[in-house]
Amino acid sequence: MDTLVRLKLKPLGVWTTPWQADSLLGAMACAWARSWGQDALQRDFLEPWLAHEPLFVISDAFPGDSLPAPASLPLWWDWPPEKRKDLKKYRWMTMADFCRVQEGKKPNLEDPGILIRDRVRLRNTISRVSNTTGAGGALFEVPFSNLSKPDGDLTIFARAANGGLRILLEALEMLGQTGYGADSSVGHGGFELDGGPTPCPELDNVPGADGFTSLSTFQPAATDPVEGFWRLFVKYGKLAPEFHYKAVFKRPQVMLAAGACFRTKHLLKPFYGAPIGPERLLSKSARESLAACGIHPVQAAFGLAVPMIWRGETDQ
Repeated sequence: MDTLVRLKLKPLGVWTTPWQADSLLGAMACAWARSWGQDALQRDFLEPWLAHEPLFVISDAFPGDSLPAPASLPLWWDWPPEKRKDLKKYRWMTMADFCRVQEGKKPNLEDPGILIRDRVRLRNTISRVSNTTGAGGALFEVPFSNLSKPDGDLTIFARAANGGLRILLEALEMLGQTGYGADSSVGHGGFELDGGPTPCPELDNVPGADGFTSLSTFQPAATDPVEGFWRLFVKYGKLAPEFHYKAVFKRPQVMLAAGACFRTKHLLKPFYGAPIGPERLLSKSARESLAACGIHPVQAAFGLAVPMIWRGETDQ
């Protein structure tokens, strides 16, 4: 794959769905299908995913110039006990600190500040009996987020191959116009590309690297390394509404958050992870119902990798 590049996104407002790589890829695939049709979707997205040869792989979107805190951070250096507890909740790192961790050096832990503000707003439920917000209705909370700086941006890192960068840029532009994630119909998740791709070789320049950090939310493949540190969470999703006449919920998927670190014993790869096919993604009844319409969903659970030096137990 080509050299790592950085892309800047300028949010046009708030968003509801977290900017996770697999969700972004799925949303871009839907935007591509809406514009260019089923054949283009199969050729440019689904078939390369299933062949483990995606035309491009992306990271999660990070606020500003920050990067995800590696999951190894609380364990690799001699931190005071009270500091170690705080480090488990550490979410973002500056670029300088992240590069130090890549090189096996203790980070300075510069404070990146409050980068994202998470809030909630109240909505009314609709009574199934009266179809109104009357006596049967109640209030519930809907989370949403925005950048703490009005003029801030989001950063996505990417690797591409075989012309994939062109498709990535076009798909991102399409998605930004319609909005990303939940509540896009009311204006959430809109964004613009802020300039073109910028090479980012500094994150790949780690002599002696024998491990990697994933910049993406992903699900490891059966052949991926297993020695490492990671944070797990269970993802509950559903298919895009245009793929069926009613909501189709996916099976819960165990995912690794961005910042997962693994030790490798072989040549470092540009990405890890694997696609999640229909058999693991959906129930049998949902698969059969969708297959009757010619729909065979795939979730791209690839992890964009950057190299790092793995620290042994005797390292200081």
